[in-house]
Amino acid sequence: MKWIEVSVTTSESASEILSDFMMEIGANGTEIVDAKAFRLAAEANQYLDYADDGLAESYGPDVVVKAYYPEGTEAEELLARIHRKTDELSRHMDVGPGTIRWQVRDDAEWKDNWKAYFKPFQFTDKIVIKPSWEAYSPRDGQIVIELDPGMAFGTGTHETTRMCAVLGEKYLNPGDRVLDLGCGTAILSLVAAKLGAGSVLAVDIDEAAVQTAQQNVINNGEAQRIEVRKGVLDDIPHQPFDLILINIIADVILSLTGSIRNYTHGNTRIILSGIIRSRRDEVVSAWEAEGFWLMEEEKMGEWVALAFHA
Repeated sequence: MKWIEVSVTTSESASEILSDFMMEIGANGTEIVDAKAFRLAAEANQYLDYADDGLAESYGPDVVVKAYYPEGTEAEELLARIHRKTDELSRHMDVGPGTIRWQVRDDAEWKDNWKAYFKPFQFTDKIVIKPSWEAYSPRDGQIVIELDPGMAFGTGTHETTRMCAVLGEKYLNPGDRVLDLGCGTAILSLVAAKLGAGSVLAVDIDEAAVQTAQQNVINNGEAQRIEVRKGVLDDIPHQPFDLILINIIADVILSLTGSIRNYTHGNTRIILSGIIRSRRDEVVSAWEAEGFWLMEEEKMGEWVALAFHA
């Protein structure tokens, strides 16, 4: 099958936002190529032989976001929308060179070759993520989640996802009713389920993400506890959750402050991630103004995650 590959040469701080945007406008998958972030993570020992040395060497010096659209997508219109988004972001942050390129690619070029690089890695204190083709024997107390990155590489290697999981692991209580808003591959839903959540509702606006999430839930034997739905917060009937995980972007997180109360009770914990550091104070002020109080925060790279109590 052939795809239109769009590549944006950008900065580390803008890469996740651009990746999310390109998914919103129809990409079937995205990839963030960042050699510096990869090497720093490896040096910090966040990974268990996550990838062969050749993977880091294959990356160039720039951060590049790649998105894949079905053949037949109108390339000029697509590039114009991405260019407008890059210009908008440049008014708030460093977006790097902002160079946008596209080409037609055949998925036979990468369909299986990338599998040689991806290995099991330590995600949180208790959780190890592994691809299906790799054997891994867990040590005492370790929990293994099987997650294949596929074209989107949505396996939790980005700081925003990892921080959300670390805080979620800390504040999850056995039997909790969990809402995972913007679930992506359902990695955070699977973490919650494996750590003892009573039930998890995983929601994402993107159809491709929902399909991937459903398959990952089935592959990990958690279909009885995790329900995956396509939609947004307002599509969910009002009901209280014990733990809410939101790993999106600051603008969306800010837009939820007025309606999130419909899904909380007096002891609800809410984990927010996907927030660039420059937006941290804005998010905290908005959520505190709604009566939530900040319990804890995590910082990695250019990103911050916040744990609030209702």
